Amino acid sequence: MNPPDEDKDALRRRCAELEAENRAYTRYIRDKTNFLLGVIGTKELEEDELDDQALIKLDPIGIVARSFQQILTNLNQTIDELREAKNELQAIFDATGVGISIIDRNFVVERCNEKQREMLVNSSVEEVVGRHCFEVYCDRIAPTSECPALDSFETGNAALVCEVQKKGRWFQLVTTPFSRAEDGSISRVIEVSMDITEKKKVEDAEKELREFCQTERRKLATVIESLSEGLMVVDEQGRIVSCNLAADEITEQRIGENRNRPLNDAIAEFMPLLRSDAGNVQGMEIMTRTRQGHDLLLSVNVGCLSDKEGRPLGHVLTFRDITEEKKRAELYHRAEKLAAIGQLSAGVAHELNTPLGSVLGYARLLLKDKALPDNLKNWAEIIAEQAKKSSTIIQGLLRFARQSNPAHRCLEHCLLNDVIQRTLPVLSTELGKRNIELISELNPVPTVVADPQELEQLVLNLTMNAMQAIGEKGCVRIETAQAGSKVVMKITDDGPGVPEEIRFRIFDPFFTTKAPGEGTGLGLALCSGIVSDMGGAIDIAGGEERGATFIVSLPASDAVNGSGDLHE
Repeated sequence: MNPPDEDKDALRRRCAELEAENRAYTRYIRDKTNFLLGVIGTKELEEDELDDQALIKLDPIGIVARSFQQILTNLNQTIDELREAKNELQAIFDATGVGISIIDRNFVVERCNEKQREMLVNSSVEEVVGRHCFEVYCDRIAPTSECPALDSFETGNAALVCEVQKKGRWFQLVTTPFSRAEDGSISRVIEVSMDITEKKKVEDAEKELREFCQTERRKLATVIESLSEGLMVVDEQGRIVSCNLAADEITEQRIGENRNRPLNDAIAEFMPLLRSDAGNVQGMEIMTRTRQGHDLLLSVNVGCLSDKEGRPLGHVLTFRDITEEKKRAELYHRAEKLAAIGQLSAGVAHELNTPLGSVLGYARLLLKDKALPDNLKNWAEIIAEQAKKSSTIIQGLLRFARQSNPAHRCLEHCLLNDVIQRTLPVLSTELGKRNIELISELNPVPTVVADPQELEQLVLNLTMNAMQAIGEKGCVRIETAQAGSKVVMKITDDGPGVPEEIRFRIFDPFFTTKAPGEGTGLGLALCSGIVSDMGGAIDIAGGEERGATFIVSLPASDAVNGSGDLHE
């Protein structure tokens, strides 16, 4: 049985309605799907790309639901991770060794770790968060111009305060911008506080030690510069590192202005003392010569420098000029020797005078005997002649020993130039015989207090000694000059000179370089005694190969005593 027409029409209408609703639903699904695709940045679906039936089978709503479920799951996982990271950050925030605070633009503390509280907050303050930083950290009613947080808020840059003292300790503060407001201004800063008390103590101790070392160094430098001895430091390569002022003065060089120069260029005689096997050296006597040509006798001490491991670093040399000291010592020993020899000579002379006088007397009596044979007469003449020579030697011994009529010495103000001019004519015959030229250069000099006869004997003996040293054909020069409070006489010959090894014995009694029979060895000893009695000094200079100069230095009469009175 077929349904009536009206039912068919109603059915067709219903189907048409359902189809329209189905198309509207499909369009809705397609629109929403394209919207989701647009949200995620994917190209929208085209009409021919996916028909309505395939679209309904695809179930995009289910897919979206499942996607949201996955997103929710991932979001929950992320929230857990963030919570864990927050807890870790909080643990680090609280456990770090520096104090940390977060401060807003009103200087209110938003967060503060325990270290910050421990370091800067007084124990009486219970709550820090929500209070002003200058109140709880600095006990102030407002921030000061030195506040680093104020600097960071104003400039937008990190700020540093090197040293802040609080609660008896020292801190270093650093503030850094943390977040910004919508207008770009800094809204919050992080303040980090570090306890630098121990560091500052170490720095203060180092500063104090450095100042102490500098003070001690200045003291040491002052002591070294005030030393009368020369001091020089050289490195392992033998280069001069430093020296004091005395080193320059003694060596007559400017060593201090030429540091790092080889020691060999300054004083080559020191180099053998720096050998690795030499070790420490004490009292080594070194003969050197200054740049001005002066002979210099130095007493040198050498010490080795090393580091804490014992590795060699160089040497320290100290030295002093003992030239004059050596001369004084030689003069002292010579005077002692002369005194002993003088006493012995005086005793011997007195003991020999009586028997020698008897021998000479009997020899003269024999010579008066007319009946004496010629051979005996010749023998008696030889005895008398030799007795006279022996008597002359004994008289020299007595003069040397200052035992022959010392009361007869007559001291007066003498002009050395006049004495020389009176004495030289006596030698004219001997000078002509030997073909020796005598040159005198007598400059004006003050008087000296002396016995004129002794002064003549001094000039005569020294001039005769120079002539005997020359022998035949040569030149003797006599010079006088004033040197301060001294009157200096120099007698120079161009003879063979005096070897260095016997110069210290040249004034010893009975020491002579002449051939046997030409001298007794008492002439220079007598000169030394005369000069010594006058308070002067005598010395010899000149080369070993040619020529010698005897230098006599006598005190001027004004230097003897202020009133000019004469004293025996």
